[in-house]
Amino acid sequence: MKKTGVTLIVLMILTLLVAPFQSAMASSAISVKLSNYIGNKTSMDISTTGEYKLSGSNVAVTKRYDGKNRYEVANSIASAGWKNPSTVVIVSRDAFDHAISVSPLAYKLGAPILYTNIEKLTKTTENQLKKMKPDNILIVGNTKSISTAAEKSIKKYGKVRRISGKDKFEISQKIAKEMGNYKQAVVVGGNSFMNGIAIASYASRKGYPILLTKKDSIPSYRMPSKVIIIGSTKSTGQKVENQIKKTSQVTRISGANRYELSVNIIKKLNINADKVYLAKASSYIYAMPLSQLAAKSNSTVVYVKPDSVTASLKALLKEKGTYAYHLAGSTSAIKDSLKNSLAKQVYLKKNQNYQLNISNGKISLKGIKTYNTVRVVPEKYSTKNVLQIAGKPYLGSVNFAIESGYIRPTLENIPFEDYLKGVVPNEMPASWNVEALKAQAVAARTYSVKSIGKVVPDTTAFQVYGGYNWYTNSTKAVDATKGKVLKYNNQLISATYYSSNGGYTEASEEVWGNALPYLVAKKDPKDPVNPWTLKLSKKQLGTTWTASTAASEWSKAKETNAADLAGLKSWLLKNKETAASDMKIASISSLTFSGKTKGQRAKTVSIKLTYHLKNKTGTYSVNKSTMASMKMTEFRSVMGATKVKSTFASVKNNTNDFTISGKGYGHGIGMSQYGAKARAESGNSYSSILSFYYPGTKLTNY
Repeated sequence: MKKTGVTLIVLMILTLLVAPFQSAMASSAISVKLSNYIGNKTSMDISTTGEYKLSGSNVAVTKRYDGKNRYEVANSIASAGWKNPSTVVIVSRDAFDHAISVSPLAYKLGAPILYTNIEKLTKTTENQLKKMKPDNILIVGNTKSISTAAEKSIKKYGKVRRISGKDKFEISQKIAKEMGNYKQAVVVGGNSFMNGIAIASYASRKGYPILLTKKDSIPSYRMPSKVIIIGSTKSTGQKVENQIKKTSQVTRISGANRYELSVNIIKKLNINADKVYLAKASSYIYAMPLSQLAAKSNSTVVYVKPDSVTASLKALLKEKGTYAYHLAGSTSAIKDSLKNSLAKQVYLKKNQNYQLNISNGKISLKGIKTYNTVRVVPEKYSTKNVLQIAGKPYLGSVNFAIESGYIRPTLENIPFEDYLKGVVPNEMPASWNVEALKAQAVAARTYSVKSIGKVVPDTTAFQVYGGYNWYTNSTKAVDATKGKVLKYNNQLISATYYSSNGGYTEASEEVWGNALPYLVAKKDPKDPVNPWTLKLSKKQLGTTWTASTAASEWSKAKETNAADLAGLKSWLLKNKETAASDMKIASISSLTFSGKTKGQRAKTVSIKLTYHLKNKTGTYSVNKSTMASMKMTEFRSVMGATKVKSTFASVKNNTNDFTISGKGYGHGIGMSQYGAKARAESGNSYSSILSFYYPGTKLTNY
């Protein structure tokens, strides 16, 4: 149909009207504070399935080794890794080939690598030697690299030894001999400095010498049974590889560029990358000493651009769960923008346990860092990304904070319908008839829809939420009723529910004071009743107390119904005996229920008891009596809702005890879950179930 001008205007108006509604639906999320299944803990384990990261400012550990020049940067790195090393290695400022060859030997000797000028000992390096006070100093290179004048100055700070040779290859060979017997070696092109630095920390930790070679020929090194060649055939040619293969098993690791090479080394050799050491891809001067520090941390050097990381490195950081970044050089080498970007996220390893602990009023993520709060965020909200908290699965972002001395996780902005999928099977067994589950889904949705955008508890104080423990039936029920709620006079109702009403629903005003037309008292012939009993012995203590024996009797006396009467004792201490610190109930002489509510339940309770008191002064009062009266609803709360399961109860005075017999479980207002089950099994639809328990309401969309 051709659209006229008027039609277009109407469509624009409709778009403007619908857009806010769509936006509201898109933002239909709820947050959940977790305690029901998590409990109160000062230590908590978490693990991930899928991709999760820590999010926030400075969540990762970042450290920069700065300086005005190569000498200062090398000194900064040395100070970070070594305090008073027995040996220090010194190479010429531009002799990167020497530094690469000596790296494994320096690691073996526990020595940092420092730079110096050729003609004289650099002042900043001299100051570092003064600070470190080594016993031995190893100079690498002939006098063309480090002069005799420089050596003379170096001798002031330790016993000096020099490894020299006519060229880099001979020096490399001599250093290899000092490594002793080795079963593997690394071969690197003599002019491929960045290739050698990329493998230096790995070779150092393994004790493999780094042998320098020409592109198409190799000196007469002793080759072990296994050799790793680093770099493509452009730096170490095929001829060299073929020559080595005559005596050794060869593995070549290469890459399209130096960035890819440093990543491929980690992947191929399965190097730990919890911490990574970052160097600008063209900064030999900073990368070389950094590789020694990386070796000490069982890590390695990776190359970055001044303001970014490559896609392959980013993927590697995710996979390895990298949480610490050590940067070599000033902001001219690696910009602060990259440092700050890396500090904002830590990817968690898949299927690895992480432990949260409280430490000095903060949350410590064991082995990583301490935070005020810890926010764990999925790469994307999805059922493929699941966070296990204390063994329980949850979807979405979680913020861990300290609350009342405990670690308290809060799920942030869970899609509302997904929230219901975690509620319904925890409020009603997922194995029940799907029509009953649909009724439960609508009741749960109606009950909580006003809390969209808020934080709710996961307990019976609101609704029990079990996280990503979804079940086919209950999920089907939520999806089939999506958006459906109950309203009365176009207003959302208070859709309360409970386990069983014992055959009669209760009116809202009998419990909460306000009469609601859709929460009325009436017979429920489908409720299965569910009877229960509680016995209270008339004689609670087995001895007769006197004032003179009270102190000795107190510690050994045991009440017959101690657990059942704990709440009643607390009520008496709060309302009757405020000056006492503790009490023991001696006997119950009378227990009566009186009155009748609209729902056929008892209204009030009277109980007469004798008890002994321990006063705050430490004295004792014995054989005191009182008559306590309260509403039946308060009595249920005082005694405990799991013991006195409903107010639909009566009491029988027996010879030795009072037996309370009741029907149902819960307050009885609104929907009986067992009643809904029975109605569904009788063929009732969820809408008819809801109509019975919430008469006069309308099933509609929120």
